Amino acid sequence: MSQGIAEVNDIRIWWEDFGDSSNPSILLIMGANANCMHWPPEFIEPLVNAGFHVIRYDNRDVGKTTWLNKEPLFSKLLKFLPSSIQIKFVDYIFGQGPNEDGVFTQNPDDASKAKYNLSDMAKDGIALMDHLKIDQAHILGASMGGMISQVIALDYPERTLSLTPIMSSPGMGDTNLSGMTPSMVQAIKDSYMLNLQGRDEDAIVCIYRVLSGSRFPFNEDKFREQLKLVIEHGDNPYTGHAEAVNASPSRLERLHEIKVPTLVIHGTEDAILPFDHGEAIAKGVPNSELMTLEGVGHELPAELNDEIISRLVEHFSKAIR
Repeated sequence: MSQGIAEVNDIRIWWEDFGDSSNPSILLIMGANANCMHWPPEFIEPLVNAGFHVIRYDNRDVGKTTWLNKEPLFSKLLKFLPSSIQIKFVDYIFGQGPNEDGVFTQNPDDASKAKYNLSDMAKDGIALMDHLKIDQAHILGASMGGMISQVIALDYPERTLSLTPIMSSPGMGDTNLSGMTPSMVQAIKDSYMLNLQGRDEDAIVCIYRVLSGSRFPFNEDKFREQLKLVIEHGDNPYTGHAEAVNASPSRLERLHEIKVPTLVIHGTEDAILPFDHGEAIAKGVPNSELMTLEGVGHELPAELNDEIISRLVEHFSKAIR
């Protein structure tokens, strides 16, 4: 195992790898507002034991990679106001976001407001591969990371051995796809309020509780214990990830361009990116496969780790290096 900082793409990217670097590489890309410590050892170690070289890294704005967005001034000022006013302000903010169906409608001005988009984040991943002298890799991403992985497969096909979008989407602003559940929208509001109160750990717990499906009930004590390492590594509640997603075009009409082996993994009870988002990716990418996780939310349950890893290893074996 080794780790380091790559000064690439005008930022500093923190990375860590596992296994023999001469083996086929897997690039793990985590989702929005989450650093790479969300990839647990029990997910990484079986892949290393199966003969792969695994890299995880912090996206820009989280962990130990460069933060381009920090707490805005209005948020700092809001902390001094009564909670009744804070609630009204939060309701106003989210009134400008998802519509009544839980869908984020894309505004043409979003691209100019965002400091970066998913294409920039895809370049981060490719730049890291260059830094580590990796010509090709299996690209595996969760949630927003799955969106970034799609961009890599589309724009850098020569660097992509295979594609695995997990609990992801071809485009958040597509009104033909289901929006977030009401409970998810409310959890995001509640989480923002908890951040204003300085209760950052509770804010994360609030979100992940709703992201869990019914098959494996949310274990708050276990999650809080695992969360300690994540927070210690660097938690930024004010990333520009949502803006980056909303400023990026839908990939739905381009998915047919992807020719590498593709495995889509998605839970049927995903509260933030419902199951039809995963189905849309699988339908759009020629010859792709869909692994359906019944009763699972926006999560990778430890109870299904063996089943998921086995399917991944089978999937990676289909790629020609």
